[in-house]
Order: sequence, then structure tokens, then C-alpha cells
Amino acid sequence: MSDPAFLALWNDLAPGREAEYEEWHAREHVPERVAAPGFRAGRRYRDPAHPTHRWFTLYELEGLDSLETPEYRDLLANPTPWSASMRPDFRHFLRAPCVQAARAGHGMGAALAVLRLPGAERIDVTALADAPGLVGARIGLRPPEDAPAHRLGTGGAGAAEDFAAVLMLEAQDRGSAARAFAASAAQFAPGAAPASIGGVYDLLFVFPGAAPGERAAHRRAHWNPPA
Repeated sequence: MSDPAFLALWNDLAPGREAEYEEWHAREHVPERVAAPGFRAGRRYRDPAHPTHRWFTLYELEGLDSLETPEYRDLLANPTPWSASMRPDFRHFLRAPCVQAARAGHGMGAALAVLRLPGAERIDVTALADAPGLVGARIGLRPPEDAPAHRLGTGGAGAAEDFAAVLMLEAQDRGSAARAFAASAAQFAPGAAPASIGGVYDLLFVFPGAAPGERAAHRRAHWNPPA
């Protein structure tokens, strides 16, 4: 079996389409991604004050090979009309597939601190998850073959960034997430400008929800085998 993995995505947007972006992302984009084999769930987060990455999206994967299936390739190669219209207005798009290296805690917090770091050697996720106000901590490692051209994606300006690990801290509230972000940034990326290595995000949307069959309902018709 593949090691558990996740896909972390940061982006901003050209001014004027923010409300439409939120609708598209929740009603079409995340559900059709999570309908692909190997995708377990998707979440959208937002920090309206972030200077370059107001949105953060997290996809839970059974393994990195979930990004190589015919269904996922179909999504990339054949966007819906709504998706095709949104892509040119993306800005500062950054994509990081990661293999999960360690995880501690339980549940899902209302806020998430996310840090892009040079490595994970000194990170004790159990100690981080036990901090007041936190409910979980997770570290993921980018595969060596995740070259800059692979991470930038399409639409708007991107920036090839050098980072080997993504640290995510689940918090019960934004204040706790902000404190955890500041402490981790000082410890694991001293001297870095906070906005250059990540941010603190509020949870907006999770898919699937509680209703059975939500993932299957968003599969493209030609993915299903004939009856």
C-alpha cells in the first residue's frame, strides 16, 4: 500500500472574482477532485489579509499515486467551462504533493497554521499537538522529483520556492493557530518573513460531508463502467 499523502495548494486571485471563486470551489472544483480515485477529502481555507496566498486548499490522499490516475489526469486535461474560466485569474499558485511523515493528535480544528519549511529533522509533532489550543499536528515531505515546473501550475504568476516539508497545525481557534505559527516559525525557520513561509487560515469548506454517496455523485459520467 502507498504511504498516506496530501496535496497542499496555495493561491491568490485577480481582484473582482473572489465571491465567484468561493462558489466554484465549493460547488464544483473540490467535489469533482475528491470524486477521483485515491482522494479521500478536500478542505478550503482562507486568510483574507494574506498578501500573496489568501487561500489554502488541502486534499487528503491515499498515496501520491492518486495524482497519476486516468481520472485525475482527465480533470487536469479537460477542465469544465467554469474551471477553464477561473484558471487565468489565479495568482501566486503553489502546489506541493507530500508524503505524510508523522502525525499526532485527533480531530479537525477550526483554524490551521501552515508552514513551508526546509526540512523536518527537528520537528516533534506530538509535542506540537499537545500545545494549548491545538488538536493535531502533521508533517509532510515533498518527493525529490517534485521539480519547480511541476509545482507552479497554470494561471497567473507563480514562484518556485525551495522547501522540503509542509507542517500543519490544527487549532481550535485562530488565536491558538497564530500563536502556534509564530512559535514554529521562530524555531524551525528563524529570520524568515512569516508570509513567505505560510500563514494562518480559517476553515471554510470540507468535502465530503455526512451524506452517503457524495463522492460518487460528482464522478464524471464517462468514469463509470457501463452497466
